[in-house]
Parts: sequence; C-alpha cells; structure tokens
Amino acid sequence: MGVDTWIWITLALIGGSLLALVGVAAFVWWRFTTSDEKRLVRRITKLRFGDKLSLAGALFRDPRVSVVPSVIAVALVLYLAMPLDIIPDFIPILGYVDDVLIVVIGAGLLLRSIPPKVLDEHVSRFEATAAGPDGTGRRKPPRGLPSGG
Repeated sequence: MGVDTWIWITLALIGGSLLALVGVAAFVWWRFTTSDEKRLVRRITKLRFGDKLSLAGALFRDPRVSVVPSVIAVALVLYLAMPLDIIPDFIPILGYVDDVLIVVIGAGLLLRSIPPKVLDEHVSRFEATAAGPDGTGRRKPPRGLPSGG
C-alpha cells in the first residue's frame, strides 16, 4: 500500500470517529435535557429568524443574564469564522463535521447558561409579538416601509 492509501484510511478513521462523537454528543445532550428545556427549544425554533436575532439581543442586554453566554456566543462565532479547523473544510463532508459538533455543543452551553425563567419570559414576549395584536399571526408592517399593496 502506498502513502496515499494510508492517508485516506487515516482520514476515514478520523471522520468516522468524529461522526460517532457527534452522534454520542447529540444523544447525550438530548437524553440529559429536561422536558421543560426541550419544550423551550421547540418554542425557540418556531420563532422567525429575525425574532431569534432580536431574542439573542434582548437576552444579552438583560441584566439578569451573566457574561458567560456572551463569551460563549463570541467564541462560537470566532471559531466558525476562523480559517483553521480541527478538520479542514476542504475535505468533503468530514470538514464540516467538526463545525456541526461545535455548534451543537455551543448551543447547548448557551441554553444552559441562561436562567430558564429569563429565557422563558423573553420567548413568551416574542411569541406574543409574533401572534399579533388580534392573535391571527399577522403583524403590521414596520413603520416607514410600504405595506406591499
């Protein structure tokens, strides 16, 4: 066997190990989260993208939330923007596995570092805003923009 073959075998073993690690990490995270946390995560995923960004901003401005979630979020963004990875992104499929693993772990740490009552309060506020004043799910267009009709 040539050197190229050993390189591919090594990469396959590393990739398989990382895939197994992602699977185990996802299972452990899913298993150890309480049903209240799962419900809260489902509620967050139902929010619109803009509301999720506004939720993040509101949580980071809330004085009841410590500085830890901000540090986790900044570290997560810096890692994803960094050109150097555990496995380089130019390797097909395997290059993105480490990014997915870091995002899953970072999201779990973020959710656990924010007090649940504070998170629930903010999510409820954004859900009420998304429902609209009449409860139909329709929002008024933002001021200053055409209504589209």
